[in-house]
Amino acid sequence: MCPKCGKRPPAPERSQCQPCLDKDAAAGRVRDARLRAAGIPRRDPEKTRAYERKRARRQIEARRAAGLCTACGDAPALPGRASCEPCLEKRRAWDRAKYAAGKAAGKPYGGADPETKRRASRARHKRLRKAWHETGMCVRCGKPPAVEGGKLCAPCQEQRRAKERRKYARRRAAGLCTNCGTPAVDGRAYCGPCAFVRSNRRSTEVRNAAARRKYAERRAQGLCTDCGAPSQGAARCEPCARRSYERSTFFRGMPLYPPQYTVVELATGEDHGTWDSWEEVAMCLAFSRLSLDQVEVLTDQSPVTTWAAWE
Repeated sequence: MCPKCGKRPPAPERSQCQPCLDKDAAAGRVRDARLRAAGIPRRDPEKTRAYERKRARRQIEARRAAGLCTACGDAPALPGRASCEPCLEKRRAWDRAKYAAGKAAGKPYGGADPETKRRASRARHKRLRKAWHETGMCVRCGKPPAVEGGKLCAPCQEQRRAKERRKYARRRAAGLCTNCGTPAVDGRAYCGPCAFVRSNRRSTEVRNAAARRKYAERRAQGLCTDCGAPSQGAARCEPCARRSYERSTFFRGMPLYPPQYTVVELATGEDHGTWDSWEEVAMCLAFSRLSLDQVEVLTDQSPVTTWAAWE
């Protein structure tokens, strides 16, 4: 029952019955009029704003659940929107008038919050590009048709490629990473992190296709397929061909480094030093007054090395 009068059940979603609610509302109006005449605010402004925000949110959620316009609550909302068409048109007219007044006053974005305007513009362009893509149009200019398997038309695609080529050339000439603009590694096109990410991101098929295209283009121009230098009709220039041969499986061997010799006296086991040539060994024997029969000359070079090595 109503906790105030105890005679009637409370109203829906309220704690008191309707007559008691009407009495409280009338008493509140009288009290507000008396306070207003005395110049006293009827309640705390902060509490009033907080209450009004909560009430407005409850009202909007109820209208949205019922499929009605959240502004007027009378007409059904448009598909995918929260308001009906008349309320949307009123809102647009109000925004246009406010924007015109702000521009006339010299305010950027018509006096609106720049970040809010940018966020709204990005969302609108995202919806527009999605609609263009679904209808087969270019997502940049909105003109049909887009190239097969892509989102841009041929002119927009060429403009984008030209812009990317100019940026690539500018960063390459400055010694920067062509992807992020940070300093590149050892004069290459990418920095360390970008090169690692790019190598892991690109599939083997894509890398092979790009390598085949580059090979065919350089081969048709008579250039070295590795470095792009003139090759006089051959697939590779002389330095690249030699390097490729030495890296291949047909080239076997190990480098032949100059040996070193250690002189050890047989009688005492004394080490008389390590020398780089037989001439130095002879000088060591002469200085120590030893013959070749009294010492053992050890070398750090295996006999097998001379068979498998190359110079």
